Amino acid sequence: MKLRLFFTPNGLTEDQILGRTTVVIDVLRATSVAAVALKNGAREIIPVATLGDASGMRAKLDPSMVVLGGERDGRKVEGFDLGNSPFEYGPERIEKKSIVLATTNGSAALLIGSEGDHCLACAIINTSEVARRLAEIKQDIAVICSGNKGGFSLEDTLCGGMLIDRLKSSSDNLSLENDAAWVALDIFNKHKHDLETALKQSDHGTTLVNLGFERDVNYCSQADKIEICPVWKSGRLIRLDSE
Repeated sequence: MKLRLFFTPNGLTEDQILGRTTVVIDVLRATSVAAVALKNGAREIIPVATLGDASGMRAKLDPSMVVLGGERDGRKVEGFDLGNSPFEYGPERIEKKSIVLATTNGSAALLIGSEGDHCLACAIINTSEVARRLAEIKQDIAVICSGNKGGFSLEDTLCGGMLIDRLKSSSDNLSLENDAAWVALDIFNKHKHDLETALKQSDHGTTLVNLGFERDVNYCSQADKIEICPVWKSGRLIRLDSE
């Protein structure tokens, strides 16, 4: 099983993910929200690239069964039902609902990752479950870090390294194909004993703390808290057991 990692989706070409399972990471906070929402009973997560796409998607669906969620620059979008905090996605708000999600980084990365043979959403809170699913699929892997506004993000790369660590622990045939994958593993090994501090020191983590979302950063740094693997199917993320 071969694995390559990309620090951002920028410039990613079809041939780089063709014939592979993609894993999309946006720790702060889109893929964390996806895992939490599906755990709490959401029917599906529909990522969209723009705010206009979100409104257009809601117009196509039963409005009583749709929740618009997302953010721009860390803040909830005006007119949306929810922002991008995992604590907003409790069962009382989203159970059996379709969530249309538009975020600054993660939504677009998920749409790119959906071009893979399989596409999984990974965060620190569900890394081991994603690794377990990858071991079942037994296909070469492309890990796509969402990054931060087109640039490198510490938290997503760290999570990619955590995923590599989990896969190495369960398989002796994992081969890392590019330098970025080795860098991610090194970053995880450096910070694995204090993930919370690492996330708070990251650019986006610092921004979220300053915006009042320190609780979110704390939550998103908790390793393997949720045994949910969001998987892509027909333009949406669903729970693995809902396929």
